[in-house]
Amino acid sequence: MNTKRLLLPKTLWILNRSPNRSKARPLDLSPKRLLAWVCTCLVSLVSVCTSPVSSLGQDSVTPADVQQAIDELLQYFRRTQNRQAKDGPIGAWQGHQDQNTGLTSLVVLALLSAGRKPSDPEVARALDYIRGERPMQVYEASLQAMAMCAAEPGRDRTLIERDVQWLVQAQQDDGGWAYRQDRGASDESNSQFAVLALWEASRIGIEIPAQVIQNGRRYWLEKMNNSGTWGYRGEPKPRGSMTCAGIASMLILEDTAATQDASAQGNQIQCCTPGGRQEYDLEKSLDWLAKNFSVTQNPGYGDWYLYYMYGLERVGRLTGQRFIGEHDWYREGCDAIVGPKNSRLMGVTQGSGALNPPAARAMALLFLSKGKRQVVIGHLQHSPEPSSRDWNRHRRSIQHLTGHIELAWKRDLSWQTLRLQRASLVDLLETPVLFISGSDEFVLSAQQRKMLKEYVDQGGFIFAEACSQDGCNGAAFDVSFRREMEMIFDKPFQKLPPNHPVWSAEARLDPGALPEGFWLYGIDACCKTSVIYSPISLTCRWELSKPYGAKPQYSKVVSAELDNAIKVGLNVVAYATGRELKDKLEAVQIVQSDLNRQVLERGTLTLPKIMHSGGGDETPKALGNLIEVFRRETKAMVDPKTPKLSASSPDLEKYPLVYIHGRNKFAFSQAEQDGLRNHFINGGMVLGDSICGSEEFTKSMREEFSKLFPDAKWQLLPADHPLFLKDGPGGYDLRNVSLIDPGRGDVDLAKAKREGPAEIEALEWNDRILVLFSPNDLSCAMESKHSLQCRGYVREDAFRIGINLLLYSQLH
Repeated sequence: MNTKRLLLPKTLWILNRSPNRSKARPLDLSPKRLLAWVCTCLVSLVSVCTSPVSSLGQDSVTPADVQQAIDELLQYFRRTQNRQAKDGPIGAWQGHQDQNTGLTSLVVLALLSAGRKPSDPEVARALDYIRGERPMQVYEASLQAMAMCAAEPGRDRTLIERDVQWLVQAQQDDGGWAYRQDRGASDESNSQFAVLALWEASRIGIEIPAQVIQNGRRYWLEKMNNSGTWGYRGEPKPRGSMTCAGIASMLILEDTAATQDASAQGNQIQCCTPGGRQEYDLEKSLDWLAKNFSVTQNPGYGDWYLYYMYGLERVGRLTGQRFIGEHDWYREGCDAIVGPKNSRLMGVTQGSGALNPPAARAMALLFLSKGKRQVVIGHLQHSPEPSSRDWNRHRRSIQHLTGHIELAWKRDLSWQTLRLQRASLVDLLETPVLFISGSDEFVLSAQQRKMLKEYVDQGGFIFAEACSQDGCNGAAFDVSFRREMEMIFDKPFQKLPPNHPVWSAEARLDPGALPEGFWLYGIDACCKTSVIYSPISLTCRWELSKPYGAKPQYSKVVSAELDNAIKVGLNVVAYATGRELKDKLEAVQIVQSDLNRQVLERGTLTLPKIMHSGGGDETPKALGNLIEVFRRETKAMVDPKTPKLSASSPDLEKYPLVYIHGRNKFAFSQAEQDGLRNHFINGGMVLGDSICGSEEFTKSMREEFSKLFPDAKWQLLPADHPLFLKDGPGGYDLRNVSLIDPGRGDVDLAKAKREGPAEIEALEWNDRILVLFSPNDLSCAMESKHSLQCRGYVREDAFRIGINLLLYSQLH
């Protein structure tokens, strides 16, 4: 949202516009009204001119900055690709004389990660070139296989299998890889690329010999220093680039070896089993990276900077870490690579010819594009003891679930781990879904309870399970987690009914087909179910459900159970997010009224709420949030308090503008009718919306307000009404906003959302507007976040509509 918009030009516009432009009444320019209006404008103008501009994040790179850098890199590769034989092989990028194939494959990987398609001209030319080349070196075979896996694996499977076989034969006796197939000195760099290629091949279903995996794992363990780090060719001095290579290779090899924390025999699933040997301590490696963290040089070496950043991104993504130590590695890395003060895109050689410009730029593009993948779920590390695995009994489960979501949504995504002991509210809000799992007792501090409540109030969603049954004992977690959630939300879990949207938000799931004893339980908060809990382990099933590669052979009973568990995960995440995720660099916006803020009475907007019997206070924070966003956007003087008034209160005459919302049927008494009638006769106005798009409340709104003036008429405002126009008295163009309509979507979320002009009804009397009303929800979205259970606008558009209503009403 634009926070620098000045409102005075719009005020002048409304004074000069022809009254025939709309049916809104002419301005009341009586001395009393004019004086009040001028005071309001002057106070707002002084507020704009004197409000300090926050420096928070001013120097930090923005999503737009990163996208611009990505676009510039894409243009660079379009310009530098060989298109004529006189320049070199058509479709290639020029590298070292004997490494054109590897370099071109690396560029293809970068282009695809940045969103280019295999059919795009520069990618198609490059793929044609790659397909015609036979690898002679490990770098070439590895990158060639990776590029073809990422582009069109079905078409190129034979060539990928050829490269995989070449790499299998090239593995050295010590389990590593050298430059070529013949026997030689292996090194960590060649070995890293070979492991990456074999992993990508396994993800498309190509079987990798188990002995190759075991030998590769042995190589990395033997080369590892006591500090959990790696140097080059076994040197004791650690390098950041080689340590990143070692971390990623160990994680990949363990994943490929399928050392899982769950198993299945016949029709029986066994959960909470210790999966594989624990010879590698990931935390030790991450601790070294944290202590030696840098985004300006390769730690421990200096040169090969972008090669190191290429590895750092992979470590962050594969471990699900947003922070390495105290460092937000992606944000800081973007600042270093593209930020105005630290840009390193020009100095691409980084040392004595370490990387030629195309290779360096390709690695920069890989860091920027892969690192920006949106976060879909965060796993909460809640155990007080860092060494405890209670929060993560099934270590690959969230990674596997994220992979299934990627397949369903057809886009690359990421997941994160958050440490409760260190996390702030902003940290939690970086992820739309917070997943909590455990077997042992779950105990929160008072501050942590407050933070989780605020997380949900700000739009977050809690998805939890007890690691229970089938080998797990989660009784302690079940009792304590239920107790903690009831303390936070002042209500217990309720069994979700079979018609709850979560059963069909992504994939149709018959609750009756689930295992005996399984069900989902929820707590409603902020107009929707905001906490969903499974008392039986889902992560155990996700652990066994690999999204990529050759699928293990399970019995039909187990396969059906695993499939249903994945559907539960997909549905809960889709229900919680509506498939809408924030950009990774987008700043978290916390909407919170400061009720203690001192305000001036004169020229200050106070927006009371009319109370009634139809649920007039069901979204108690919605109006305060709107006022706070209005203050931020317009710099206007506003009162953070939103008094509750009866329509019959004598205090109503103090407020020219009041708000009404609700969810149920209601009726005004005679005294309330008289109070509202006087309010309108004295020039007052009412704004409102129907909470969750309630048809009952909408019907009562129309009927009750029509009784005040029998000749008044309700009309739907046309899309060209000034209220909807950016250059009118409103702040935003409301002719194309997003509405969630649960009645339209069934299983398909795309059908549940439609775009078009905002639907605003106006009650008009004597050529002026008395009431502006949205029959679709604004309040639930402004309270926390829009819900798939409500017919209403998405959160951002709800605030925009609310801001336009306030601006328009102040001038009429």
